[in-house]
Amino acid sequence: MMHNYRRSTAQAMTAAVLLALPLYCASLCFAPLAMAAEADGNRYGAWTPPDAQAAASQNKDVNALVKELNALVREAESSRAANPLFLRDLKALAARYDRSMDNRVLFDDFSDNDYQRNPEWSVTSGEYWVEQGYGLRSKVVDAAPAGGGSAPISKEKLALSILGAVLQGANKNSDKNSGNSGSAPVPAVSPSAKASAIETRARINNAFDATLEMSSWQAQGTFALGIHQGLGGLGYRLEYTAGQNAMLQLVRVTSSGRAVIDSKAIAALEDQKIHSFNWQRSVDGSMNISLDDKAVLSARDGSFRDAFDGVELASQGADVIVKSISVAGSR
Repeated sequence: MMHNYRRSTAQAMTAAVLLALPLYCASLCFAPLAMAAEADGNRYGAWTPPDAQAAASQNKDVNALVKELNALVREAESSRAANPLFLRDLKALAARYDRSMDNRVLFDDFSDNDYQRNPEWSVTSGEYWVEQGYGLRSKVVDAAPAGGGSAPISKEKLALSILGAVLQGANKNSDKNSGNSGSAPVPAVSPSAKASAIETRARINNAFDATLEMSSWQAQGTFALGIHQGLGGLGYRLEYTAGQNAMLQLVRVTSSGRAVIDSKAIAALEDQKIHSFNWQRSVDGSMNISLDDKAVLSARDGSFRDAFDGVELASQGADVIVKSISVAGSR
């Protein structure tokens, strides 16, 4: 009987040790943290997740890789050691992974249905409003004839205008019969429409990262995103020409005039879906533009070396709704 008692006592002690072992190990692991926290006067110290430290280290590695890649591209570009198209693709790849520009200086998604505050946009021509659920939209106004009076209309033009009105009415009836509905209201657009423009002030570094989300609703006209210096609109413009011959152009605007830096024909965007433009400019003047995460334009221009101070949205006969815009610069 004494033997059974000793055996049960040993089993109980073993079980107690096994239960206490995890707590003892935990106290050994957290003792240094507790001692450091008590030394600072706090019972509990700050805790950083291990994966957060790994992510920070990974970001540093990616940034270092991007810097080295950009340096190699510049060297190959200056010595003409590689195909220009290959270099453009490399720069676009580096731009997609470059996260060094994290100082956001401008953001607006117009979700407050007010473009006159936070940030404040100023209309310089035309008329603007927020299309609820869609974004910022401009009203297209027909240009007045030169001299301010009404120009005489010939019989041939009058007949053509009447025929056009009849055909337009037939198209409207056809759309109704086909069951098209649910889209945003479409204002009348004329090829001779006045330009509408709206701008906001923002302190933008010479190197920046701008993202614009927009949708195009009519296959005509030109829409532009401008980042400029001063009041004269000097700077750079990213211009989209809508329609069958859709095109994207990167334009430089100086006191000497306009100059197209790079251009490319693209597929028309008039599918009433949201498309995203990303425009990155580095400290050496290299610029890369992507459309829906695909590289489109690439150029290098050092005409402007100072910081920029304004963003402009402009439309010449185009019906575009801006969903959001964001601009960041390096710290």
